Amino acid sequence: MLWLAWAGWAGATTLEDTPCPFTDDIATHRATCQRLTREDEGTRIAFDMAVLTPKHRKSMGTVVYIPGGPGEAPVSEDKAFGSLLVPLADLTIILFNPRGTQGTEPRLECDFGPLIWQDNFGNEASQEVLKGCIERFERDGPAPERFTSLEIAEDIDAMIEASGTVRAGLYGISYGTEAALHLIAQAPPWLDFAILDSVSVPGLSGVEDEIRARDRFLEALDIRCFEQEGCPALARDGATSLSGWAARFDAAPLTLYMQGGEEWTFDGAEMLDYLAQLGGYPHGLDLARTTIRMLETSRLRALGWMSADLSTNAEFMAHSLPLMLQAYADTFAPEDFGIAAKPTRYATDRESMVQSLMFQRLWRGTRPRERAFLDGESGETPVPVLVLSGGLDPFTPMEWAEALDARFSGLQRYIFPLLGHAVSLGPVAAKNDDAMTKQLRCAREAVQAFLDPTLTAGRDCTRYKAGEME
Repeated sequence: MLWLAWAGWAGATTLEDTPCPFTDDIATHRATCQRLTREDEGTRIAFDMAVLTPKHRKSMGTVVYIPGGPGEAPVSEDKAFGSLLVPLADLTIILFNPRGTQGTEPRLECDFGPLIWQDNFGNEASQEVLKGCIERFERDGPAPERFTSLEIAEDIDAMIEASGTVRAGLYGISYGTEAALHLIAQAPPWLDFAILDSVSVPGLSGVEDEIRARDRFLEALDIRCFEQEGCPALARDGATSLSGWAARFDAAPLTLYMQGGEEWTFDGAEMLDYLAQLGGYPHGLDLARTTIRMLETSRLRALGWMSADLSTNAEFMAHSLPLMLQAYADTFAPEDFGIAAKPTRYATDRESMVQSLMFQRLWRGTRPRERAFLDGESGETPVPVLVLSGGLDPFTPMEWAEALDARFSGLQRYIFPLLGHAVSLGPVAAKNDDAMTKQLRCAREAVQAFLDPTLTAGRDCTRYKAGEME
């Protein structure tokens, strides 16, 4: 009954054929694209979608990919979905640009101009720009309340109905798992299964979990690079710990050159923050060790990689910051400032952390955005659900996936202790690390076995399954 009431909110939905930017670029799938338009309580919602159908074999089913970020838009010229074709090679894949992202209507836009490239972005000048954007949204629209994961779930339901799809699964990564969780809870009749990689739970506060996960990543790096001497002696340069190695940047900060000639300098705490951010990659621990090595043995290459990585993140934030604030400021509480002030095992840039919280405070004000998901009625999952987590993921800590046990029973959960974020999209192998390579393989095999009942993950992969871990 609840599902029928929820689905009834949607207005008329139309689909219009559009050119596909990647029609000829995919060897395994043929692509068709459309633009979906629907009315949502008087607001016109429009976004692009694409259907990728296997070319050389019969489709074994349909899956909707829910991108993360928020801000990722896979139906665009940059085709940021290539790695999806590996685990989903036998399926028809429905892609879409979630509301508020590239090419959608309406959009939450806030132009910070060159401030986005400054080393101290988040300072008072940036906060003044954000205040102006918030005032404009309140005066002229669009209403930020229309850009939550619950609304994205409604758009997916409308898209499925308009496309005539009878049954479909969901594959959500990071923020995309929030919309998937809403749909699992509502159990629409077309829902077939769900794969949740790097779970983000609507309404779940995460500051303390994120800090703990950051320390967990850096501790693993410390052990493997310094305690076990997994980094070359030249890279360690006499340091016996990660903290000792990072301390050298307090006396001689590392300088990076960004867009427009902006200089970013990293002291020891900022260097540790950067290394921890590499947990945003499935094989982030491997990348962090490589970065440490290259800073001593090939510094120009290391600086080039770091600048490119940071530039990509800054450009993404320039386009997506309002959506990111809408997603994550939902759980802001004043006590978060106190949590940020607590000691951490590894030094951190507290000023940057506080500036981020101040952005969230400005955005949220006193208005709740989205009700806490975990407060809903608990019970068995209505369809098979696979949940994947990286034990070293600093963005969606494994504790968030564990929290789902309070809402759902019947989840099939895996935790890969040495992996970071988006484990199902990781590379085949990690450099000189058999343990990480095994976990990357097992993450892929877990997805393949979940999608195809004739397959099983390797026997040694069961050790990563929750409830069966050694």
